[in-house]
Parts: sequence; structure tokens; C-alpha cells
Amino acid sequence: MASIQEEHNAIVAAERHLAQCFYAFGLALKEANEDLEPAATQLHNATTTLAKTTRFLGVKAWFDLTDSEVTLLALVYIQTLDPDCVAPFIGLSWFEQGPTLSLDKLLTLNDKYLSKRTLLAENIGSSRLFTLGLLNQSSHYMSLSCAVQISPLLQQYLQSGCVSSSDGALFSAIKKYGIDPVFSCSFAKEQHKIIAKYTLLNHDNAEQALWYGMQLAAHSTLSVSQFIGEAEEGKQYDSQILQVELAELLLKNKGQSVVIYWPNWVSYLHIAYQNLRAIIQQLPQVYIVTMAEPQQRKHDIEHVDERVIVMPTQEKVASSWLALAPESQARFEARAWQLATHYPIALERMNTLSQHAIQLMHTPEDYWSTLQAQCLQTQSVGCDELAKLSQSRFTLQDMVLANSMAQPLKELVARVRYQAELKARLPRLNSGCKALFWGKPGTGKSMAAEAIAGELQLPLYLVNLANIASKWIGETEKHLAKLFDSAERHNAVLMFDEADAIFAKRSEVESSHDKNANMGVSYLLQRMEHYSGLLLLSTNFKANLDEAFLRRFHNVVEFTFPTETERMTLWLHSLGGNADDDLLGVITPLAHQFELSAAQIINITETALLQSLMAGRALIVRSDIACALKRELAKHHAGFMAQQDILKWLQGGHHGPDAIV
Repeated sequence: MASIQEEHNAIVAAERHLAQCFYAFGLALKEANEDLEPAATQLHNATTTLAKTTRFLGVKAWFDLTDSEVTLLALVYIQTLDPDCVAPFIGLSWFEQGPTLSLDKLLTLNDKYLSKRTLLAENIGSSRLFTLGLLNQSSHYMSLSCAVQISPLLQQYLQSGCVSSSDGALFSAIKKYGIDPVFSCSFAKEQHKIIAKYTLLNHDNAEQALWYGMQLAAHSTLSVSQFIGEAEEGKQYDSQILQVELAELLLKNKGQSVVIYWPNWVSYLHIAYQNLRAIIQQLPQVYIVTMAEPQQRKHDIEHVDERVIVMPTQEKVASSWLALAPESQARFEARAWQLATHYPIALERMNTLSQHAIQLMHTPEDYWSTLQAQCLQTQSVGCDELAKLSQSRFTLQDMVLANSMAQPLKELVARVRYQAELKARLPRLNSGCKALFWGKPGTGKSMAAEAIAGELQLPLYLVNLANIASKWIGETEKHLAKLFDSAERHNAVLMFDEADAIFAKRSEVESSHDKNANMGVSYLLQRMEHYSGLLLLSTNFKANLDEAFLRRFHNVVEFTFPTETERMTLWLHSLGGNADDDLLGVITPLAHQFELSAAQIINITETALLQSLMAGRALIVRSDIACALKRELAKHHAGFMAQQDILKWLQGGHHGPDAIV
């Protein structure tokens, strides 16, 4: 701490001494002394002393300035810091305009022999002092007669040793990032260091490219700033503005090396920005990380390191999940593999999700289940108006299914779970899984889709067919492409209910409408062939689908009405603990007498429970079921015989006085 104070005292003393010498030279000039050399020598020595203090030497090194440039900077700095030092120059020809000396007079004072020829010969106008905006003039063109001002940020640094951030900068605040274990596990070690002035990332995802660039910087222990001036597409900035902002960025970082993530740097390589390119090339502490289209790669960039970012395999992603896990949980390879295969989480988000799961878990054993829930939540993103994101409430264990339906559904789940193993053994295997559910309404097709998504812990997209179809040519295909891309990106289960409305048979072309409809079906055939996720279609009428679709399904499952035994199980499962003992005693004849679908049984139970609550009863009684049953059958125009069947069931055993249908 003492050395810092001593350094500060030395700088203050040098500033005070230079201000005094500046003032003394002005007085000598004003008094028309014949011998100005002593005053000029004192001024020169004082300027040199200030120029050799720590902060000035730092600026000199950062921007590669000459001794003459630094002494000129010291003169401008001191007259800005202490304007009174130029007071004696008032009324003299040296004081040409404004409250400060002109560049012409400052160049003269810069030399103890009061000669400006040396600096003029060095072309002071092209000095980095001016090209980087460290010094500037009010005139757009360099003029010896104009006053010179120092950059406010540079003045702030030279005076206090630090720089505060300012609003509206084209470069983001400088940050240092830690090393992400995911990067270390996912990419080869030779990719972990910046090895060139320019690093060009061959990738089409801006967020992942930014994360990759940050990790390159982290492995090289460098700070990062991001060029954020691309608010408007195609907008570019004046070269001088960029050069000034670049200098300010280095001031804020105190001359330390910085990686600038500049996504569209290649677009600044044309001739209008040659000064900017030259300056960046000459600043050893500046590194550029950029992205470019294939046709732009390496264009006009020397010594470029082109990085082709190949996304890691599922094995490496699984290894990354294991590396993120707490030490006690780092042996569960199967759980890590499940996350890698089920959830295409962006690499840059994996560490955040893992840390969040660690915070939320109650015990170490909860880590993987908590993390899986976090991954599912992250992937559960809707596709605007084209599909509804449905939260799965069931698994296959919640369904009562005949073996002819249960087995194919289990195969669908297994096909998704063992997709990687199947692909490894059968390299020509098409990715993804497609299935058709068909059968009468209420037999469980939609519930099965939800149960499969719940079994796999994947998001479920229920397609909104009304918003998919469009009367405008080509719009339907665009909607489908957007839908499939979104579902594929989130590895969602994609469910087309009432699929025959859009997967209908192609017809003879008799009008433009027929042609467009056939084009839509043809596009679907092509797109579903290459869909890498789980695609489910449901319909009441299998015959309405185009036959070309059937070949592409891995499973075609017919959903039938439940048998008597299955209906009894459905009744007991649906009623749960909400039925009284009398009702439970007559479930068998209820299941025998009424051939109902699973959906109908659920509807009847819900209505019966509502009836019991309205009557102030805690449990459902036989009469509640009878009333709800009558209402459900009325939907299907059940007649007198149905009424008699309900009455027969209702009177089939002991019942209370309120048992009225």
C-alpha cells in the first residue's frame, strides 16, 4: 500500500511541477525575455518527468507511442488538468483560439529548442494519438491552428489510475470467464488455446460460437469483450469511431490483453476499414474471434486460425454430464447417457443447469432426477401458434391396455431409448421413430401419446392443425418446416391428432387446389422420413390416410374398446378412493352391462364425483354413477333400453331412498 501511495505522490508532484513550469514559460514569453532557453529547458524537463511516470509509461506501451508523442500528451493533459497554467499566454499570438493552446504551439513547446520540425517530419497528424482518439481536434481535418483536447477517458485514467464504464459503447463490459468443464470434456485439448491473432469460427449458431470464444479466452486466461454494435442488420460504423472505441476498451482493461468477440468482423475487411485493420494488427494485446460464411472465410485475414466447431458426440456429452456431477454421483454413467441422448441441451447451458440442480436437490441421491427435471423444463418450449406444449400427466403404467396395444407402445419407448445402440449396430438405420394410433374415439390414443412422452420424460407437442393449413401457396409447407425444426431441436414428441385432415390421400389433379394439397402431402412424406424424434399420428379412420405414410411407420397400433375385465379395472382405477363400499360391490355388473370406452368411464366418474359434492356427500354412491351414466349415454342418443339397463343395474342390490334415475 505504501508503494502505491508513493507512486501517487510522485505523479502529483510531477503534475504540479509541470504546471508551474508551463506558467513560468508563459510569463517569460509575455515579459519578452530575450533568453527563453532556461524556461524552455525547465518546461521540457518537467514534461519529460511527467511522461516517465507509471501511468504515462503504461499508455505509451499499450499504444506503442514514441517519446515525442508521450510528451505532447503530457502537455495537453496538464493544460486540461490545470487551465490556469496557460493564463500568461492570453493576448499573445500563442493563444490563437479557445482556452487552450493550438497544436502548432504545443508542438513548439514539445521540444526544448522550441522547434516543431521533428514532430511535423514524423507526420503527427497520422499519430495514434489522433487516429485512436487519445487526442482530438474540433475540426474534422487535422489543423495546426486548432486547439487540441484529450480524450475524457484518458484524462480520467491519467488523473486517477482507473476508468469508469460509459453508456452507449460499441464494446460490452470486459469480463473474465471461468473454464467450463463441458468445454474441456467436449473438445480436444489442442482447441483449448488461442494460437493466432484472428480466430475464425466455422459455426452457424451465434450463442454457441460466443461460448466457444469465451472458453478459448478462459483457457488462455484472457478477458473478453463482445462487439455489440450490430443492433441493426447490415449497419456498419465509421472507422474513426471504431478506432476510438477500441482505444477506450484498452484503457478500461488497463492495457491488458483482451479477446473481442466480433461476429461479423469479416464484413469490416473492405478498403474503407484499412486503418482499423492496420491498428488492430499492430496492437498485440487485441485478439479477434469472429464467425463467417463459407465464402468469406480467410478473406483478407492473415494468420487466421479457422476452427471448425464439430459438435461433440453423445459419448462426449455424457462424459460432460458426469464431469459436472457431484463427486458422489459421478459414477452413474447410465443416467448421464440418458440425459445426453434424450435432451439436446446447448453446451453453454449444461453447467448452469447442473449448478441449479445441485442447489435444488434435497439429498445427493436427488441430483440426477432433479437435473433431468431441469433439462425437461429447458426443452419444454412451445412452437408459437403451430403446436401446444402439453405437460405429460401419465406414464404407460397409468393406462389399462390389452397386450396387443401395450407391447407396441413399449417397443416405441424402447426404440427411442436404444436409438444410439440401434444406430451403432445398423449404420443405415433411419433416425427417429414414427407410429400411427388408430381406432374409435375415446379408446386412449391421445392419452397414449401423453403416456409415452411421460415415460420418456420428453416434451409433447400437440399440433394445432387449424394454424398449420393455409390457403396461400407454400405457406402450409413453411409452417410444417418450422414445426418439425422446432420439435427436432427440442427432441419433442410430435403428435398429430386427427391426422387424416392433413395426411389425407393424394388425389387426381383436377385443379390448382388439388395440386397444392398433393404438394403438402408429398412434403410431409419427405419431412417425416428424416425426422429424428418421435412422431405420432392418431386418427379414427386409418383408411383415410395416404398409403405411402403407412410404409414409414414403425408401429401401427389399433386402439380397441376395452374388454369386460379391462373395463372393471378402469372403473376401479378411475374411482380410486372416492367410492363407497356399496358402489364398489356392484362394479363387476357395471363393467359387464355397459360397453364403454376408457374416456367415457373417466367422464362418468368425474360427473358422478361432482354430483356427490353438490349433494354434500364425501363419497360417490351408486345413484351418482347412474345419473352420470345416463347423461353420458344420452350423448350417443341412447334410448329406452339404455334407461332400463341403468335402472336394472341400479336396482341390482341394496340402495338408498335417493336412488332415482
